[in-house]
Formats: sequence, C-alpha cells, structure tokens
Amino acid sequence: MSDHQHADPTSPTIILIGGPMTVDDGSSLDSRQPVAEDPTSHVTHASLASSLLWWLTASSLVGRLLDSAGESAFALLVGQRSVVQLRHDGSLRRTGLRAVLPGGTTELELIRTSFDEPLPNSYTEAHRLESWDGTVMGTVGFKTNTPSRRWRFLKGNEFYLDKAGERIGAAALIDTSETLTQGGDLLPDRYAAFEQRRLKGDNSILVMPHTHRSESLVRGYLAWVRGGRPAAKKISAPVTTWDPTALPDPVHYTCPVPVEAQFGVTGLVQDGEWRDPSDLEAARVLLQARYDLKIGIWDLVGNPTLRSALLSSAPQAPAPEEVAAVPAGAAERSQKRVAARTAQRAEAERALDQIAASFGPLQALGWKRPAEGRGFMRLPLTDDYARWPGDDPFPLVQLEFEISKRQSSVSAFTILYNQVDISQYVTDRREIFESIAVPDRCQLGNSRPVLWRALGGWADDVDWLQRTTVLAEHTRRWRAALQDLCSQCRHAHANKFQRAQHPFHDSEPP
Repeated sequence: MSDHQHADPTSPTIILIGGPMTVDDGSSLDSRQPVAEDPTSHVTHASLASSLLWWLTASSLVGRLLDSAGESAFALLVGQRSVVQLRHDGSLRRTGLRAVLPGGTTELELIRTSFDEPLPNSYTEAHRLESWDGTVMGTVGFKTNTPSRRWRFLKGNEFYLDKAGERIGAAALIDTSETLTQGGDLLPDRYAAFEQRRLKGDNSILVMPHTHRSESLVRGYLAWVRGGRPAAKKISAPVTTWDPTALPDPVHYTCPVPVEAQFGVTGLVQDGEWRDPSDLEAARVLLQARYDLKIGIWDLVGNPTLRSALLSSAPQAPAPEEVAAVPAGAAERSQKRVAARTAQRAEAERALDQIAASFGPLQALGWKRPAEGRGFMRLPLTDDYARWPGDDPFPLVQLEFEISKRQSSVSAFTILYNQVDISQYVTDRREIFESIAVPDRCQLGNSRPVLWRALGGWADDVDWLQRTTVLAEHTRRWRAALQDLCSQCRHAHANKFQRAQHPFHDSEPP
C-alpha cells in the first residue's frame, strides 16, 4: 500500500466499524451480511448501534482521532444515546452512553428560529434561510451546553446539519441513526442528503456501523460522485395507504445483543476511494493497548518506518456472501414486544371507542374522528386547499385533539408552516391562549403549539362528558382567537399559487 493512501486526510473520510459477532442466543453472524427479510439491515444496525462492544471499539478509534485533531476537538454523535446489555433472566437493560464514553458528554443544540425571530444570545448563527424573493424564513443556529466535552450528542433536527455542519466544526461525526439508510431505494436524492448532512468540510470524518445497507449507501454515493452527481429523475411516487390496523413489523423490534465480537475498522474511504482498512485497525488496536504511546494515529498509519516497526496488520476477511437468518433469541423477544404493543393498542382502541360516546359537545361544533393520520379528533378552521397544484386538499389550519394513556391535549397546526409563523402568532397572544386554557396549561413556543394540556388519558378515570363540555367552550374561543391566523394563511396560500414556479432557495425538512 502506498504512503499516499495513508496521508493525513484532506477530504472527507468515511470509516465503517463492524465485523463478526456472537449474539445472546449463541448464534453467529457478521454485521456486513444481508439479513433475511430485512432489506435495510435494521437488525444488524440496531445490534451494533446499541452494543457496548461496538461503542468501546468506536470510542477507542475516535478518541485517538480527536487527540490527533487538537486539544479542542470533539465528536458529534447523531442517533443512539444508550447501549443494551443482557440481564441474567434474558431481559434487556439500557445504560446511557455518558457512562461509557471517556472524558464526559454534553449536548449540542441545533435550532431553527421562526421567520425574523432572532437567535437567542447564547447561540452561534450558522445560516439564514431565505425564500425565493429574499424573505428571511428563519435562522439556523447552535450552542454547546456547558461544561464543554469531547463527546457531544446532537439535540435538534439533524436536517439542519446541511446548513450548520461545517460551522459546527466537529472533528468526527458518529452516525448511529438510520435516517439515511432506512426504507426506500438508494437514489440520488439520498446521496445528496448523505453528502450535505454527514460530510461537511474537507477534513471531516464520518464513523458509521458497518452493515450491508450502510456499505451499499457508501458505494452508491461514491458512484454518484464519480458520475458527476446527477440529479434524480422525476418519477411518480407509488401510492401507499397507511393501515392503522396493520400489525407492527417485528423487524423494527429485533435487536440481537452481541456477547462476543471481533469488531474493528472494516471499511475505509479516503479521497473518494475505498482503502484497505487493515493498517488503521492495527493502529487502533495498538493505541488502545498502549496508552503510553503518544503518537498520532494518522502519523502511525502514514509513516512507513513507524508502520513497519509497530503495526501488525492483517488483511481484512471479506464479509460472508450468504444471507443470515434473524437470530432466534432476538426474533423471540421481538415477537413478545409486537404482542405487547398489539395488546396495548387494542386496549387503547376499546377505551377510545367508549370515550367517543361522550363527545357530542365537540361533534356539534364540527370536531370529527379522522379515518387515518394524526389526532383522535380534528377540527378544520378553514376550507380544504391543495398545498401545491396537484396535491390532495387539506385544511390550511386545524385543531387536533390527542388522548394518550395518561394525558390529553389540543394543538394547532397549519400546512403553511414555512409561510405563516403560527408559533409567533400564538406567542404574541399568549395572555389570550393562557386564559383559555386555565386552569390547565398550554405550550406555545413551537411549530405545533399546544393550546391546552391536562392530566388524564384513556387509561384514567376521567369525566369525559364534563371535559368535552369544557373543551367545547374553549373551542369557541380558540376559533375567535385564531381567526386572523386563518386569514393570513388564506392570503399566503393565494400568493403561493401565484408564484408556484419560484421554489424556496432553501429546501424544507420532510
């Protein structure tokens, strides 16, 4: 291998960590294998992302990468915040990663303000979002909670890493989320999102669990880059219907727990090319065992003399080609969780059906139970409009009544959340909305403001007729208080259709 291949990275570096493992039921598989009936590798990803053994391996590497990057260098962690361990009785116990990562952890908060709302003083501005005509649509900013630590969990919408990632300046990003590997085909839009949200800055380093799906994502991304980053072809999305009665997918709850593993650096991309990861893995193993060695990991890998004198590199064994079966122990746990969720859902549906008999006062005002989607009941405050030409019509503003197991709430929502600032609207009228909610509470400072929240849900002994009578009176007052908002939305919708040919400069989160 040439010395050039081991040079200190000057372009985004991608490191995949994985390998063979024995899981809690005694079966063995390799994290890089495809798994039966699991096209997105959720089973192996969940296993690695929540594995103490994987995190010990990842932190031993990233810790040395941070040492090489300087005293103030830090890693940004996107996704998992805990690890799973097996108890003697076969149940699982979660432990926070803050107890695992050496040097301590903190949070890095990433926010977007509403329209012309300024960032709080403690935040650093990263990007201003603008519409096609230069109107400020909000500001993206971030702050690191004190005390500052070298391991920082991302708090906030990771969509905005596209705008803030380079300014945040993490020396390494550990991504254990499935945001970019879950459902759907690997297409140019996904490769663009991968580049924009994960590979910000020429010297950035991305560390991910090595699964069949994550390798496919990286290989597809590299081919997309070599092909000139072609745009996605316009295709009609398949029509899918959400079935609220469908059983939960057992794969979603399947998580084998590694009890033994040979995890290591199993994939390495530098300068847009796959490299042999064996020297980097050998350097990680050596520096993990020899705390006394004060050698930068890239120096150790890149210097021919040090490499030949200190490293014992072994070629990486290829991943098995055969499809692995889901480990039986994890599949059994998954089936139990699916059964428990199904039973809980059936219990909730029975309770909600009984509760609905008390909702005459709300139904008289136009509240209805939706056939699907959010909300136990909904109340449209405007007529239905298509958000864009060709879209299905939907109310511009509506109220949504939710009943969970232990509490109830009413929130307000507009489909024009990027044109009309509903958060600012209700905050400017805080006294009005708080007086309506009394003696209960409201929470106004977000894009789906909660106008009323009270303790007591479908599992509690609540006088629902009395509660709905109170909410009926609240509804009359909410309608009056939100009348100007509805007018603003109608006006914004009319303007939007007039300039539908002008998209926003900044894309919107899904």
